[in-house]
Amino acid sequence: MKVLVVDDHRIVREGIRMLLDSAPEVDEVSEATNGQEAIDTIASDDIDVVLLDVRMPDMDGLQVLSRLQEQDAAPRVIVLSMYDDPAYVKRAVELGASGYLLKSVGRDELLRALSVVADGGSYIQGEITAPLIARMVDPAAGGPVGQLSIEDIDMLQMLAEGLDNRAIAQRMGISEAGVKAHLRSIYARLEVKRRSEAVAVALRLGLIT
Repeated sequence: MKVLVVDDHRIVREGIRMLLDSAPEVDEVSEATNGQEAIDTIASDDIDVVLLDVRMPDMDGLQVLSRLQEQDAAPRVIVLSMYDDPAYVKRAVELGASGYLLKSVGRDELLRALSVVADGGSYIQGEITAPLIARMVDPAAGGPVGQLSIEDIDMLQMLAEGLDNRAIAQRMGISEAGVKAHLRSIYARLEVKRRSEAVAVALRLGLIT
């Protein structure tokens, strides 16, 4: 199979390549440093499976997944991320990901996931399957976390970084009015009244760093 590794960190890409180069089931490993480069590579090459990071500048992994949904013959995608929160996993699957692995995954499980997904199956790493199923069966079980989308979490991270509404609007590609409306929705879900309280709750829940 032909595998495309998409990650903005060179050391991560090179590490995955080293794991895959000696695998008999992997014929070729390509690399992309960002979302747009991934889209371009997929359009010009016959890729079977994409190993896709979530958090990347300019175009993140979820945006890549969204773009791939518009293609008739898109490759299969496994999200490879540091984030094990079920909200990320659920959103990735909703956008068409066939697998979700943590970056701590071992070589044997990585190869097993690639084979399963390349054959048309789905693979979610065992460490995150149980909390994901619990969240999907009963969203209320996760408290306010279960009500947050990946966009909500990204916005909370931007608040923690000290970005004002204008900067958030520019980064997300929406209007400042849209940011304000989005924040009101987040505050309601977290049952807070201001951004400092929202950041404090998000930090306590481990949603942001």
